[in-house]
Amino acid sequence: MRQRLVSAWSSWSYRRRLVTITALGVLWRLVYVPFERPLRIWSDEHWYMTQAHRLVEGHPWSSIFNTDIPSASHGPLVSVAIAPFAWLFPTAMTGLRFLIPLVGAVSIVGLATFVRRVSASDRAALIAAVLAAVYPGLWVRDGLVVSEPFAIAAFVWLLALQPGWGSDRRWRHTVLMGVLVAVIALARAELLALAVLVVMVSWWWHRATVSKVRGLTVVLIAAVLCSPWVIYNQGRFAKPVYLSTNLGITLAGANCHLAYYDGRFIGYDDMGCWSAAAKAHPSLDESVRSSGMTRDAWAYATAHAHRWPIVVAAREAWFFGLYRPNWVVYMSKGAGQRVWASWAQAVGGYILFPTFLWALWQRRKKAASSERLARRLIILTALFSVALAGAFVGHWRYRLGLDVVALVAVALWLDGRRVEAAHPTA
Repeated sequence: MRQRLVSAWSSWSYRRRLVTITALGVLWRLVYVPFERPLRIWSDEHWYMTQAHRLVEGHPWSSIFNTDIPSASHGPLVSVAIAPFAWLFPTAMTGLRFLIPLVGAVSIVGLATFVRRVSASDRAALIAAVLAAVYPGLWVRDGLVVSEPFAIAAFVWLLALQPGWGSDRRWRHTVLMGVLVAVIALARAELLALAVLVVMVSWWWHRATVSKVRGLTVVLIAAVLCSPWVIYNQGRFAKPVYLSTNLGITLAGANCHLAYYDGRFIGYDDMGCWSAAAKAHPSLDESVRSSGMTRDAWAYATAHAHRWPIVVAAREAWFFGLYRPNWVVYMSKGAGQRVWASWAQAVGGYILFPTFLWALWQRRKKAASSERLARRLIILTALFSVALAGAFVGHWRYRLGLDVVALVAVALWLDGRRVEAAHPTA
């Protein structure tokens, strides 16, 4: 029976096998959606859903509690993407979660495409697809209306375009890369820097065939696509707002007494810090509030700079789940995740990240020339993710870039092991 299944699977085309893996990954995500926790009014998810409905109702980008007060707490992409379905289903809220597994499908196919273009191996691509389909760090957010699934999908496809940029004579890759950089910026603003760095490294690698004009065109297209949102915000707030007003509360929660001195929360953020920052800056204008919180957070951080080594080390420990993962799991309940799913995410990281380091080490001298650019992008993304956690806070959501490239590296390594086993050297 097993041999017949293996034989039937082997006889299928690559596309058919990829579609099957992706369909199973989506099916699991759809099964998982009903297990998510009820919607919380203070959650990011509630903001995205509310703004989608308000786009339809004619009160776009306004405060959850007052449509006369402007809001840019997050980027607009998620709400714009689900707005057509909010229009079709005017009362839908948690039901909109069933759309997000389809975004997860885009990530699965994109990851497989990147690996296939790098390795020229169907088997490596299918391994990557399987890993993306089952890895909890990806599917745990694919059941919520949040920005991470959209950012992951865009970033994966941005990576997938890099190997062929040098041979693209019709500027198709250049245009698509500009669009994807804009999508990333409008989904998760902190990843804009990573997207630009990826483009810069790729341009340097392909500089013999890709002109500076094409590299700058990527940035220009992204800037043009982001400009309507940026320009729109300039007329709504007292202080400049570009992509979101979320920086202030992020910094305020991570740069306070509890986050610097309390052993329970050192290196993390805390609701007490958020509440204190909100009381210190009660303005209804998000830009004023965020600006004040940012200023206070920076003042606190510089005044307690002697604690930075300890705080940054603690942030990395939180980031990798090495310190109080039970607290992260508890806090994830407020974001909508089930306890068992958050623990699956933690265990998945414990397995993936050491395997990723081992895979990088094992492939350090065996990587084919086509993999060298990918290796640089993998290392760049991993270092950026770690630096991001050290600079801000060790939230697991900041792992998304690291999750993606770790899965790529492990897939390439597993495929290489199969090749070596089939063709051992003398």
